[in-house]
Amino acid sequence: MARPLLAVVVVTAVLAGCSGGDRPSASSSTDRRGDAPADAAALPPELDAFLRTAAGAERASFVATYDVLRKLGGVRSTVAVASVPGQARIGVGDLVVLAGDRPATCLVSAEACVDEVREDRLAPYGVFSRFWSTGPADALRAVVRRADDGRPVRSTRTAAGVPLECVAVPVGSSLPATSCITPEGVFGYVDDPSVRYELTSYRAGPPAGMVLEVPFPVTDDDAFLLAAPAS
Repeated sequence: MARPLLAVVVVTAVLAGCSGGDRPSASSSTDRRGDAPADAAALPPELDAFLRTAAGAERASFVATYDVLRKLGGVRSTVAVASVPGQARIGVGDLVVLAGDRPATCLVSAEACVDEVREDRLAPYGVFSRFWSTGPADALRAVVRRADDGRPVRSTRTAAGVPLECVAVPVGSSLPATSCITPEGVFGYVDDPSVRYELTSYRAGPPAGMVLEVPFPVTDDDAFLLAAPAS
């Protein structure tokens, strides 16, 4: 296998392993201020500053929609996210996932929920419950620690009328992934070897009504969920 292709394969595995963002790790722990990684001193200054802003995503209130392309299989979806500190709702197709203080995974067609986050139900769409916050941040920390990584490359772009601050970490001679955040730290654009997603609408501020409540009765029988198609 040629070296450039090997680098892309390795980076794909790293990014896929980190994109969920719900698994605790030493690299994603915060210092006493709660606004920066405890090991921030080991990061390049450009990435340290970027991740300090990105840490605000978990405290942000916003409503957004994303255009998501899972590159394997060419699966394209519209994913809706509503968030306040401690709780987020992710909706795609027939699926609703609540992550945070009141976790649940629900199917609208079944009008039923289980009381936990089922990441495997989101995975076919190319996203995870923290794809907009800690998932891509953890992926950046993993890539920057590779022996063949280069200095982060900063840039800007606009999505859904929102100015985004972007960073890409070279691996060898390539830039396999670009990640961009809103002023609140929410990831609004990510393009890596496995997935690309971009904001199509975004409003900072809390969602209206009861959108973050569990929408249907919770059941211990998850047969409705296991038998349901992924799309």
